[in-house]
Amino acid sequence: MLFYEINPFVRQALSSQLTRQNGADTYKRIKTVDSRLFYISSGSGKMTFPDGSIDLSAGTLVLFGAGTEYSWEIESVNYYAVNFDYTHGHSHIKRTFHPIESKSFDPSDIIECVDFEDKPELSRPIVLYSQNDLEVSVKRIVTEYLMGGEYSRMLASAHMKELLAEVVKRGGDDALAHDRKSRELVRRVIDYISNNYSKEIDYELLSEEFHFNPSYLNRVFRAHTSSSIYGFILKYRLNMAMEMLREQDIHVGEVAQLSGFQSAAHFTKAFKKQVGMSPLAYRKRYALS
Repeated sequence: MLFYEINPFVRQALSSQLTRQNGADTYKRIKTVDSRLFYISSGSGKMTFPDGSIDLSAGTLVLFGAGTEYSWEIESVNYYAVNFDYTHGHSHIKRTFHPIESKSFDPSDIIECVDFEDKPELSRPIVLYSQNDLEVSVKRIVTEYLMGGEYSRMLASAHMKELLAEVVKRGGDDALAHDRKSRELVRRVIDYISNNYSKEIDYELLSEEFHFNPSYLNRVFRAHTSSSIYGFILKYRLNMAMEMLREQDIHVGEVAQLSGFQSAAHFTKAFKKQVGMSPLAYRKRYALS
């Protein structure tokens, strides 16, 4: 599914307070059968996901999909919550669903499974801080939902679509491109590639090396370089191969091996596709005498 195709169905929208005393789910690992958006209007605490915890304070917005495991660690927070689907495919299911403890959660109960081809960042929680200007948008959704009626549901859906677009815009690759930590991560990945391009490099290896899942690494890398990691590695290897072809009188098969290609045939095919001529033709034209 592509993100522009969304037509959100708001199953529930409310304003509530959660405290350690009244929150039955506080500190429990829980999951939900539909997607959730939380906006913290006041208070503080933490929300914990499998890959770490986030601090909650006024203006924090959290968005995540169905089946995401999380837990609250708070003293007291006031918040707005929207339970929703990204489409109207299951709009006939109007009853609300409370979180379920992870150990009792059945993945088959998830109402809607959506995989966004163009927005992989939606496969994990999006967290935005200091989003005070979005409180009005969240309140509008809650108000329309509570009003009830055909037109209120339509308006709640329209407002939700607008809010989701803004959240993804703020939390997507444009934001990553200006993030100092992600920029440093990309620099480290490039350093690793430049030092190991002649060896086998795959996403699993990079994930182990840098302790991030492959999809996140690739998304951050693309945000800063406009290239996938695979595309960058290929380009880097070809550049090194072109340098060898210009400066060294060694066999094409050895050039392929030294520049990290699995075989001379694979190297020649990739070289022709990217450079527009064979390695031997390139050497003949550009070799330094």
